[in-house]
Amino acid sequence: MIPRSKKLTRDEAKSHNQRLVLRLIYQHGEFSRADIARASGLTRTTASAVVSELMEQGLVQEIGQGPSAGGKPPTLLQVRPDARHLIGVDLAGTTLEGAVFDLRGRAVHRASVEFDLNRNQDALEQVLDLLDRLVVEASQPLLGIGIGLPGLINSQLGVVYHALSLGWPQLALGDILRQRYQVPVYLVNDSQGAALAEYTFAREENIHDMAVILVAQGVSAGIILNGQLYRGRLHSGASEIGHLRVMEEGFPCVCGHEGCLETIVGERAVLQGARTIYARRPDSALGRLVRRSEEITMATVAEAYRQGDPPVMALGAEMSYYLGIAAANLHAVLNVPRIVLAGGVAGFGDSFAAAVEAQIRERTLPWLADRVKVRPSTLDDDTVELGAAAVLLANELGVV
Repeated sequence: MIPRSKKLTRDEAKSHNQRLVLRLIYQHGEFSRADIARASGLTRTTASAVVSELMEQGLVQEIGQGPSAGGKPPTLLQVRPDARHLIGVDLAGTTLEGAVFDLRGRAVHRASVEFDLNRNQDALEQVLDLLDRLVVEASQPLLGIGIGLPGLINSQLGVVYHALSLGWPQLALGDILRQRYQVPVYLVNDSQGAALAEYTFAREENIHDMAVILVAQGVSAGIILNGQLYRGRLHSGASEIGHLRVMEEGFPCVCGHEGCLETIVGERAVLQGARTIYARRPDSALGRLVRRSEEITMATVAEAYRQGDPPVMALGAEMSYYLGIAAANLHAVLNVPRIVLAGGVAGFGDSFAAAVEAQIRERTLPWLADRVKVRPSTLDDDTVELGAAAVLLANELGVV
């Protein structure tokens, strides 16, 4: 016997309709009440009533009239960008960074804390210091706090199981932050946050499947399938590609193996290679960008690459070769039409992305490879913070 589906309560139906209508307005940018009724399947009366509720909550506003189709011009609606503020934080780098965003992902305030695990303060105290500074800058009702961090986490429970770069073998971070700030708190793996950010704020039309390779201290990939974030079955551990072995007898990795992708294209490896170039060729383009090797960052390496500095181009060629191996494996399994390079490698530009794409074409079925495009992220350094904010949009408002 087929069980009957559970009937929604009045409150559940109301919440469902509000999320449905808000999502339609958010994703279309400008939408009329008649458009909402057609797209949602709701009656015009119900759609109009839901719009009125959203306007009372300050989430939706009328912005004027649209073009007439022969009758009365429709009144257009949009989500008020400043109706709520969101806090997104990136704990993946040597600097802990965060921002207060509006509902369209525009930063209205930024703050950062130089992270040093050897200081008397532990990592949690430094995170709380950063959040304290951000919370007071939220001038609109705070929708919540999103945290993007490296490692293995349980997003539903808000528990960090493994984030050794932060000194956290296990920490109920979500509970700690909810009790302190009295707002919803969500955790997301940094690469998965990057994927959500790209899908929410920089996605091309009709692209609903994509992989985002995030190159930071580590290397990992976030995956969007059919418009949904794929987390994996074990503690958000999907696509930890940084520990894919791509080189026999390579450099030792922190995971205990040798020749992992992270040891070649991770920021630590790239900066070490760039500093060796600087020591040997201080007259190169890289040498002209800094005064001493300690000033070299991924941004300066990327600039030297774009300027065509030969030794840096050689370094980039090695990076794109091995990154291309990992990207080819991802594409062969997932057959996604878009692969986005985020983090430090995004600054290397289109030519670097094209070199990675060339490796995919070399290593996968031609009729599959012809349908993939690799591009650098357009979100600059905000990718993980925006992804943490997008988690709030998805869970609290249902617009993603």
